[in-house]
Amino acid sequence: MIRKLLVAAILGVALVTSALAVPLSPLDSSPKVDGIVVQGDYAYYADLNGMDFGASLGKDGILSLAIKAPTAGWVAIGLGSGFMDGSWMLMAFEKGGRQEFSEQLGISHFHQRVKETKILAKAVRFEGGMTTLEFQVKATEFLKDGRLPIILAYGRSADFVSYHQRHATTLLTY
Repeated sequence: MIRKLLVAAILGVALVTSALAVPLSPLDSSPKVDGIVVQGDYAYYADLNGMDFGASLGKDGILSLAIKAPTAGWVAIGLGSGFMDGSWMLMAFEKGGRQEFSEQLGISHFHQRVKETKILAKAVRFEGGMTTLEFQVKATEFLKDGRLPIILAYGRSADFVSYHQRHATTLLTY
C-alpha cells in the first residue's frame, strides 16, 4: 500500500512538473524592481492559480521574479524546491506605506527566517486590492542543472506566519 502511494506521488509530481516547465532565455536587460509590473516587463508572465507570475533571466546572470495576487496580506516566491520543504523564500507585504520583507527557509510544512540575504533588489506594493512583489537574485545561487523549481503563495494577513490562501508551483529551465 505504501509503495503504491509513493509511486502515485512520484508520478503526480513528475506530471505536474513536466507540464509546467518554462524555458527562459537570457535577455539583454532586467526589469526595473519597483513593485509595479507592466506588460512586457518579464520574458515569461502567466496566471498560476489566480496569481500573476513573472520571470526573466538577464545575460548578466540576474534572475528577476514577480508575483501579483489579490490580497492585502503577504505574497511569497520560493526557489529551489517544488515544495515548501527546502525552498528559500522571500515573503513580503505592504502595510500603512511600510514595505516588510522576510527571507525564509522552508522546513517540512513550516518556515524560519534566514540570517544571510540573497536579495540584490526588492520592492513590494499594495494597490487596487493587489499586492505585488518583485525581486532579483543571482541565478547561480539557485539554478541546478539548468532547472529551478519555484513555489508561489499568498495569504490574507499582513504577517509572516498566517497560512496561505492559494499556492502554485512551476519549473523554470535554462
